[in-house]
Amino acid sequence: MKQKLQDEFKIGAVIEVGHPFIREKYSGCDADGPFERMTWRPGTRVEPVYPDDAEEVADAIGTQIITIVGVYKPSGYPARVFFTRRWRDPQGHEFGKTKCQIKTAQAFRRRCRGFGYPFRVIAPVSAVALLEATVEE
Repeated sequence: MKQKLQDEFKIGAVIEVGHPFIREKYSGCDADGPFERMTWRPGTRVEPVYPDDAEEVADAIGTQIITIVGVYKPSGYPARVFFTRRWRDPQGHEFGKTKCQIKTAQAFRRRCRGFGYPFRVIAPVSAVALLEATVEE
């Protein structure tokens, strides 16, 4: 017997997936004036590999938090999964928008399997130590 789509994707389900993070310098301005600090950003960066190649690298692993808000199967079209996503950086701070995302069921399954490209984590020290490193001027 074929499993129903609603059984496969439970509305309200929360899925946590490991996700690469990089650290980068953030420049902002507040009441005290302009400032710079190190922050976490989801994703990877490209670093060159001698002699003529490159690779995707991350500084640490955080979490992508996906919440299913609906499933819809239009007649004659692939099923669509409606979801929101948030991020938890390697230090445990959660952030993200509540914008509704839409993917086909197949693309949603791929997203839930993890980051879509091979990458290497290059953090020789803890994520906390990376973030606390001072910004060189």
